[in-house]
Amino acid sequence: MCGLVCQRNSYARFFFVMYTIFGAFVGVQIRNLCAQESAQESTKLGSVRGTVRYVPNPAKSWRLGRYYIANAKTGELAEAVVALTGRDLALTSTEREAQTVVVDQKNFQFTPETVALRAGDRIRFLNSDDHAHNVRTEHDDQAFNVTMPPGEEHVETFAVGAGINNPYRIDCVFHSAMRAWVYVFDHPWYQLTAKDGKFELVNIPPGEYRLEVVHPAGSLRTRQSIVVTAGKTDEVEIKLTMPD
Repeated sequence: MCGLVCQRNSYARFFFVMYTIFGAFVGVQIRNLCAQESAQESTKLGSVRGTVRYVPNPAKSWRLGRYYIANAKTGELAEAVVALTGRDLALTSTEREAQTVVVDQKNFQFTPETVALRAGDRIRFLNSDDHAHNVRTEHDDQAFNVTMPPGEEHVETFAVGAGINNPYRIDCVFHSAMRAWVYVFDHPWYQLTAKDGKFELVNIPPGEYRLEVVHPAGSLRTRQSIVVTAGKTDEVEIKLTMPD
């Protein structure tokens, strides 16, 4: 009787081990297939990356430039807004969960000063100062005017993608020097440059676009036509300067 039970247990262990090995094999094959499909899909899309630099204008200086340019000799520009523009961009963008960005009011300034969002995202405004502040905009697509005592917060959803040419300008009715800009897009191909001035826009459907760059603190602006190629990353160099 014991021999029969032991034999059955051996068979059970054998089939369990084989099932485990087979399951692991199938899992590996599925992951490999998904990776191949992902790689094939990525070759259908393109990318663009580059660096935004500030070039001084001898006829007109930019007094705020020192806050955004770490190296005056090379001119890498931080907090510039880079975005693609094109009439079909919103139609090709993918769905995603809404995000919340925090903008604090501290030391009598908005931090961060410039924000780039996707339509439907939210901003959680904080007041970390010991004085009352206010968040206000009179944008055509959305207006609000909210007073915030110390320690209070206000959450605002930005439902309309107004694009790179029509930002939401935020100010404080109590302190006129406080200002911020909120850029809202109806597609995912936008970015703020880092301290080194670099940006990269990925997974772009191939085609012709305009690449637009603005820096609201200096009213700096430029644009250029680009062609995005499937499976390729195009390199661009952007130069901004103060207008005469």
